[in-house]
Amino acid sequence: MSVFGTGGDIAVQIPVEVPIMKYRSDIDGLRALAVLPVVLYHVGLPGFAGGFVGVDIFFVISGYLICGMIDQDIRNGSFSLGDFYKRRILRILPALFAMFAVTGVLAYVYFLPVEFEDFAKSLAAAVGSVSNVYFAKTAGYFDAPAETKPLLHTWSLGVEEQFYFIAPLMMLLLYRFMPRQAKWWLAAAAALSFAAAVLMSYRNASLMFYLTPFRAWELALGALLAIGAIPAPSGALSRNVIGAVGLALLIGVILLGSASAPLLPMVGLAAVGSVMVIASSERGVSWAGWLLSLPPLVFVGLISYSLYLWHWPLTVFQRTDGLLYPGSSVAAKLVVIAASIGLAIVSWRFIERPFRAMARYSTKPAVFATASATMASAFVACVMILLADGAPFRFSDRVVSIASYLAYDSSNAFRTGKCFLATNRQQLDVETCVKVDPRSPNYLLVGDSHAAHLWLGLSAAMPDVNVMQATASMCRPAIPAISALETRSCPKLMHFVFNDFLVNNKVDKVILAASWKDEDLADLSVVIDTLRMRGIEAVVLGPIVEYDRALPRLLADQIRRGESYAAYARRTPGIRERDRTMDALVTSRGAAYVSVYDTICRHDRCDEFVQGDIPIQFDEGHLTEQGSVEVGRRLSSSFAKKLARAGDVRD
Repeated sequence: MSVFGTGGDIAVQIPVEVPIMKYRSDIDGLRALAVLPVVLYHVGLPGFAGGFVGVDIFFVISGYLICGMIDQDIRNGSFSLGDFYKRRILRILPALFAMFAVTGVLAYVYFLPVEFEDFAKSLAAAVGSVSNVYFAKTAGYFDAPAETKPLLHTWSLGVEEQFYFIAPLMMLLLYRFMPRQAKWWLAAAAALSFAAAVLMSYRNASLMFYLTPFRAWELALGALLAIGAIPAPSGALSRNVIGAVGLALLIGVILLGSASAPLLPMVGLAAVGSVMVIASSERGVSWAGWLLSLPPLVFVGLISYSLYLWHWPLTVFQRTDGLLYPGSSVAAKLVVIAASIGLAIVSWRFIERPFRAMARYSTKPAVFATASATMASAFVACVMILLADGAPFRFSDRVVSIASYLAYDSSNAFRTGKCFLATNRQQLDVETCVKVDPRSPNYLLVGDSHAAHLWLGLSAAMPDVNVMQATASMCRPAIPAISALETRSCPKLMHFVFNDFLVNNKVDKVILAASWKDEDLADLSVVIDTLRMRGIEAVVLGPIVEYDRALPRLLADQIRRGESYAAYARRTPGIRERDRTMDALVTSRGAAYVSVYDTICRHDRCDEFVQGDIPIQFDEGHLTEQGSVEVGRRLSSSFAKKLARAGDVRD
């Protein structure tokens, strides 16, 4: 998108008193520093754990170039909204729609009906420049993983298009009615956007990541530099120091960052570093600017838009279907990189450049009419896919039946929104979920979604027991120390369970279940010890078998390709070993341990179906309703044996 625009997009006669924004090769080099880490991070090469901040570098570049040119044209009286959007259409849409077309063909060939429907929805959103809103809305805990969304990367294009729908109008109004205060109003808008991002980072990280109001400050930083609200260094020493520090910040966050680290600090470092690097060569080339102007980096910068467009769909189809090379080895990743660069060169040479050249002689009505017709055609194609239910005729009935579980709705079985808190906005329904029954044994199930998916099965298998439920997304059992300002559902729920409910209510057993990780074992030990000191029996349910892709997809692929062990080969490693470690740890602390893994997997083979064509799990690890009932039945007998054995040990 505009993040890849250049100084050559606007050519007008400018009075002497208005500075001309000249082409800067160092900014093309900075684009290379943005796009290469994104590509390397996405294909999974090690060493670029913070590579995703390349998008933030693009945002700053975009704000600097595009808003700088808007500022220049407004001040010399040559700005036209029609011309502005005509240039953007010719710059952005041709390569974008070429990628849409090729990706659509690949989706038709490889995607199962549910996946094809999801693709159609994301395509419609991307065509309308609102894919960031679509992906924010569908970024639920049980949503399909990123690796199955070939248009996910268009979220950043949506952010920019929405920004450039507002920014030119805002600048026009400010320059017309408050020209002397325009810079300060723009700075205030940037500060407001950043403050909103800080607040949203505590409430909903997905919304902060995807939505324009919480990203606008990054583009605004570049804009503030372009219009002079952020001063650029003039002396050689200051230019070189600022450029070197900015470059060090960018390289540091790219190499040392992490997807598990708080997002906003990483984004902030990338944005500030980008502003420093651009500013360092604003009034003379700095050392960093010279380095970024080296021809190989400049060339990568020139093809960066097309490289960004093509690399992600290739990565998705390589991971899901081995499009370019069998397996997921380093060789396969290198093939994806090479293919992405090759396609980017072709796209830049034969699509981007010719269409950009059309800006000099094409008329606005012709450009707008062609763009509108193309977008309408894409919308019609999306509607047809949805009306055809994802074109199931491409596959056998059995494959379609199994694949339908990719759209499985777990909300009723999990009691989402009441007893399973999927978002920070949801509150535990105490009356429904944790009401003690004086006439029955009372068991309290505590944990994350891997506890929630067992509630139905345990309740069905133990009808004489009141199985209560207090679960939340990504919430392993722990006893946290929280402040009065805590807004996240997990710590609040755990605080309520261990410091309120269990203190004021008598329960017979507390069942702890989760998607356990090695780092959870210390907290688990504390929980077990605390419950034992309070005289409460603890039962720990171990981890379940998981896969690196949704089980229904693996099972459908097995049938389509005539393979017998596709799912077996894609099991997540280390879970069985963790199960054995937890068994020893829990029993040594006097609590009962029940292996969920062993209820599903025997003799190194795991049950994949409950019965017929009903998968036991609907995604990488969560049980279907029928799977929960079956696993609950198997666990109930283990419960009696384990609890009796634990009682003997305590006696």
